[in-house]
Amino acid sequence: MAFKTEAFVLRCRPFVEADRIYDLFTPQEGVISVLLRSAATSRSKLAGHLMPFNKVRVMIGRGKMDHMAGVEVVENYSNLRQDLKSMSLAASVVELFLADRSMGQKFREFSLLEHIFTILDHPGIVMNKKMILVRAFLWKYLSMAGWQPHFRSEQDQTNGGIMYMEHDHSKSIKISSELFDFLQFIIKSDWPQLINLSIDANLNKEWLKISQIYYQAVFEQPSKSLKLFIYG
Repeated sequence: MAFKTEAFVLRCRPFVEADRIYDLFTPQEGVISVLLRSAATSRSKLAGHLMPFNKVRVMIGRGKMDHMAGVEVVENYSNLRQDLKSMSLAASVVELFLADRSMGQKFREFSLLEHIFTILDHPGIVMNKKMILVRAFLWKYLSMAGWQPHFRSEQDQTNGGIMYMEHDHSKSIKISSELFDFLQFIIKSDWPQLINLSIDANLNKEWLKISQIYYQAVFEQPSKSLKLFIYG
């Protein structure tokens, strides 16, 4: 049995001799691993389309091990691949998706991944803005993947509010009223609303601190993504 789907290429791994395993993110199943025979040889006509970060349309044969039966490139994000910092950010995004074991909402996560790769590929967006948008992506993605933070305002609004984690209500963090509003705006807003996002130095400093706490509350093991996402 075979099926067709769009997918993002997350990474390529050696398998046996010239064969390779490609980890793909699909809107139906999330991350799947697919075998491509002889991918490392000059005879392979498919391997050249399976560059990391590419959005592709693939035909996958189902069996004991899924195998690649056909592929065409939908978007290759060529600008992204020409900039080292953009590639590093994209690799950090990929690391998050490879570690994701959550269920559901894969269609929304697929769309979110497409948006952030499009932003990183855009030559007209400066790196500082890309860093802010990637950090906003982190909050949107983790919320979507099942780690939705909850917010409760203080009785006196001037005192800000409380943020606590969905999975552990005993862990609460006091935040300023500015960050209280800012974080909810990030999580709820669409990308067209976020593209002109700006933040002052004091709020950014608090956001960095809370982002680190949020990230480490979700991921127990150290991650290479942490430095890029949190500190830039």
